[in-house]
Amino acid sequence: MKVSPRRFRRPARRALLVLLLAALAGAGAACSLSGEQIIYVTATPEYDESGNLIAPPTVTPDEPTPTPLQPTPSGPRYTQAAGGMHVVRPGETLGTIAALYAVSVDDLLALNNLSDPNRLDVGQLISVPGGGGATTPAAKLIPDSELIYGPTASGFSITGAVKFRQGFLRAYSEQVGDETWSGVKIVDFVARSYSVNPRLLLALLEYRGEWLSNPYPAEEQVNYPLGIVKQGREGLLKQLLDAADALNYGYYGWKYRGTIAMTLSDGQRLLFDPMLNAGTVAVQYMLSLTVSPAQWQRDVHPSGFFQTYLSLFGDPFAHALEPVVPPDLVQPALTLPFAQGEEWVYTGGPHGAYNSGSAWGAIDFAPPEPPEELVQAQGACYVSLHWATAAAPGVVARSGDGYVILDLDGDGDERTGWALVYLHLDDSERIAAGTRVQTGDRLGHPSCQGGISNGTHLHLARRYNGEWIPVACEDCAPGVTVPPFVLGEWTIYGFPNQEYQGYMTRPGDDGYRQAEQFRDNDQNKIKW
Repeated sequence: MKVSPRRFRRPARRALLVLLLAALAGAGAACSLSGEQIIYVTATPEYDESGNLIAPPTVTPDEPTPTPLQPTPSGPRYTQAAGGMHVVRPGETLGTIAALYAVSVDDLLALNNLSDPNRLDVGQLISVPGGGGATTPAAKLIPDSELIYGPTASGFSITGAVKFRQGFLRAYSEQVGDETWSGVKIVDFVARSYSVNPRLLLALLEYRGEWLSNPYPAEEQVNYPLGIVKQGREGLLKQLLDAADALNYGYYGWKYRGTIAMTLSDGQRLLFDPMLNAGTVAVQYMLSLTVSPAQWQRDVHPSGFFQTYLSLFGDPFAHALEPVVPPDLVQPALTLPFAQGEEWVYTGGPHGAYNSGSAWGAIDFAPPEPPEELVQAQGACYVSLHWATAAAPGVVARSGDGYVILDLDGDGDERTGWALVYLHLDDSERIAAGTRVQTGDRLGHPSCQGGISNGTHLHLARRYNGEWIPVACEDCAPGVTVPPFVLGEWTIYGFPNQEYQGYMTRPGDDGYRQAEQFRDNDQNKIKW
């Protein structure tokens, strides 16, 4: 979002370091693999936060054992009409239907002999290319809580998981800007930023690149340890960034946006098995990137990636938390994230909470118009003189490069309960981690720091138990709800399938504001 004294331009998608983010590649899929499965289970050592061994590993007999896969309670995500027909639901467009099935709008227009893509009736049957279509395998690979950096990861130490293994990751380091980051720091950074479970990231790193077990992986595995072979995406950090965003894309697409299909590298389209859980969909989708259908079949079979996870961390379903987000979840009382008496600008409706793959869980506010001399001196990315403030009481769980994580349950652990994520807060006067705050306390000055941004603003998002919570549910899957995002008197809404667009309402005659990039529009000015 470019900010000048008078107008805004559409913001770039949020991410982390400007020099390190790029668009993800397309996805793929394939059919299920049949055949006899042999599973070898080994126990996992336990480590404390310093990486010290606190419990010696036990050894399971090296013989085939029954699969430990435990089904997670879930109903069918979708019901496809006979013959590959889709039943139009309220609010759907050809664009949203095309996204669900990973086909083009033009294909739907041609197949259904439609001339106007904007005219659909609720209950109308739409033929989908490929007929009923094949589905992905039904084997569940991880519970949802193993995708999220939530309560089940609270006792896990990345250092401990790497320290006593002799793989390449143990000694790896990488230049990030002006700093040298260890492999452990990179994994931790990506896990926290994207809120993806570090156990899952490490298991994928071992499965694709053997970085935990092999001190001398092949050159291809060194350059592309997650197997995402793209020019300019070499190295651990970029590979993990792309993998984490893909995992989030699969998870939140399935759980909240109603995505039900993916496309393989050879163009094959598969429907996700309707009985899968979001965590498994995420892994299936991520593993499909850049590999052949045959390889993907092996990856998502219980004898594939799942075996690597078992060998590293044991049965993922043994410590599952279900559900990660209770169906009756209620948001705590929140205020607008700036001082009383100030008039800010509502510039961005629901959009990616962190990069493009996450839930549309964030909104943007720009601070009051800055002095002309400040803009002349610093440009559009000036450090605002105004403050972002605590929208509720809590403890600052983290404070770093552009961000403040406010833990609302007061235990200081952002992985449990409600947390608010503030992005683009400048280093100057930003509140320190561990500080206990009350509603209205100052957190930091809005800027462009901490991500890709071409204009000063505040990016605000919600998490619960580590899961990004969508702002609204206009395009959620059937039967899925989220707690309304309410700031003071204002309730925030979005438009179906329109990122950055949205509005907020409150009771009374002056009760409507719409996200808008310009300052000279009363419809986007907001205050207590």
